[in-house]
Amino acid sequence: MRFITITSGKGGVGKSTIAANIAYLLSIYGYKTAIFDADIGLANQDIILGVKPEFTILDVMKGKVSFERCVIQINNNLYLIPGESGEEILEFDNQELLDKFYKGIEKFADLDFLIIDTGAGIGESVQSFIRASTDTIIVTVPDPSAIMDAYSMIKYSAKIKDHLYMIINRAKNKKEALEIFQKIQSVAERHIPQKFNLELLGFVQKSDVVEECSKARQLVAKEQPSSIVAMELSDIVKKLTNSLTKDGEHIKETPNIAVFFKRLLQKI
Repeated sequence: MRFITITSGKGGVGKSTIAANIAYLLSIYGYKTAIFDADIGLANQDIILGVKPEFTILDVMKGKVSFERCVIQINNNLYLIPGESGEEILEFDNQELLDKFYKGIEKFADLDFLIIDTGAGIGESVQSFIRASTDTIIVTVPDPSAIMDAYSMIKYSAKIKDHLYMIINRAKNKKEALEIFQKIQSVAERHIPQKFNLELLGFVQKSDVVEECSKARQLVAKEQPSSIVAMELSDIVKKLTNSLTKDGEHIKETPNIAVFFKRLLQKI
């Protein structure tokens, strides 16, 4: 099982939307996937996925329900572990949360991927999930303050991880995404003493399609599979899975000629 922590240095960069779409795409490519809403204080994966949890991880921590009753099945291969948006969860020790979480997840030993949607910034809980993950993805946008916060997250994460992924969200185009990544990579190489590999996992263009789907509580990858954004998200997942489905078959392009022309007209 791969534990993939998706985090950001700054809030409002689209981290949770990206996490939900990545989890969904993994599931339709045959991978049994769970997404854990670990954004303490601002849990919203239930809204993004269009479900109403009866219980959350806080109820599990309080001993009200078992871990299994907390989990919501979204489709044949996708499960949501609901977080808690209230402040009460902060009263619990972070290690206690993790211990209960790991104990419960043992019963889902056949999962292929666990996507962990953390809060923004380098808080104690975020640090814990980064340490526990097999992969860490840092999301940022073309905004100076967001880029600085992303660098701070990279600087911390590099102390405990020798490989980090980045996703540039809301980029104008591929050129802008590459320029931002190269600048961050250059600064990191000059100022971070320890050796680590920073890899651009992909980018997602700024698009009205994302806003429309968010308002309608829909996943772009599900409702607009032939959109440029959905294809960029698919490229990210292909990179994570080495372009293979669970059964080892190569992931094919969406059989829609509109995809070709959309890519062509974007000139990226």
